[in-house]
Amino acid sequence: MLDALVIGAGPSGSNISSLLASSGLKVRFIDVKERIGIPNHCSGLVEKRVVDMVGEDLVLSRPSVADIITPAGSFSLESEKMYVLDRVALDRKLADIAVASGAILTIRATLLNFRVTDSYVRAQIKSAEGFETVDSRFIIGADGPTSTVRRNLGISPPKLLRSVQFDIKGKSSKVKIVMDRSLTPDFFAWEIPSDGEIEVGASGAGSMETVIKMTKGVDIVRKRGGLIPIGPTVLGRDRCFLVGDAAGTNKATTGGGLYGALISGLMLYRAIIGNGDVLQNYRKLWFSSFGSEVLKSYRIRTIIDKFERNYRLWVPLIRSNIKGINRVGDVDYPSKAFLYMLGAMPLRFPLAFKDIVSA
Repeated sequence: MLDALVIGAGPSGSNISSLLASSGLKVRFIDVKERIGIPNHCSGLVEKRVVDMVGEDLVLSRPSVADIITPAGSFSLESEKMYVLDRVALDRKLADIAVASGAILTIRATLLNFRVTDSYVRAQIKSAEGFETVDSRFIIGADGPTSTVRRNLGISPPKLLRSVQFDIKGKSSKVKIVMDRSLTPDFFAWEIPSDGEIEVGASGAGSMETVIKMTKGVDIVRKRGGLIPIGPTVLGRDRCFLVGDAAGTNKATTGGGLYGALISGLMLYRAIIGNGDVLQNYRKLWFSSFGSEVLKSYRIRTIIDKFERNYRLWVPLIRSNIKGINRVGDVDYPSKAFLYMLGAMPLRFPLAFKDIVSA
């Protein structure tokens, strides 16, 4: 019998597989894809702390400026902590580390269903070798925003935003964020530079039309798409646990999910090898490490959805506090900059503050 059957070999699945296997547990992780990391759905924009977790060798570029463009004007945020990672190489590296740690990887394998008992989980999987029954102490869903594990547990899926990304040839040292409700009413559009290419993307309603407009007249290297889960976070039930996109650990403010994917796996690992109820401990560890930031992001997203319509109010606010925002800004913890900005509102921008607190 396995100690853990992990569904999915993306960053969250490979990370938890590696951690558990390196502790001597018997782990098998499976993935529906034939080639790990392909297709890639993620932009790979992260903070230094993620680079410290996965390695400098995966860095493609280091943007130093983020230009924010709105109908009421533009402003620039500076940061020495932004990195763009090679997401395909990242997925493969983490999977290789998991295998080297002793985890067994099966590709082109699909979870069909599973049944939970008092002492184990019995799963039915289908691979190139045929149908197979696998018994394990735990099953871990790391199978993305449309998680089969989450669905089989009867847990509603997270809110999903569809994203579209076109990669074009080009070089830049800047990230560009376009916040315009007439283009993307649900979210925003972006340009993120990597190694000789620029990813042009958008999410939510109007994303395809927006990206086509932003890349008009430019040679397109490749076209990609994906789903961004925007909560609520659900970590599991009984002997079944969820990590990463399957759990809905993305920030609702930016849609970023890589740091949450890695941290959720780390916290689940600590809960499994520790003492006491695994799920209860996992919830506590998650909330104390990064879950509180994800919860803040839901509230902030609600405020942004209302406040973003009043560009004439918040663009001057940000411009007047740009030095402080640059100082506290953090890709993984965007609430720091938002709360800093909120603290400056009541006296200097009473109308903006009134608009926010009534959201």
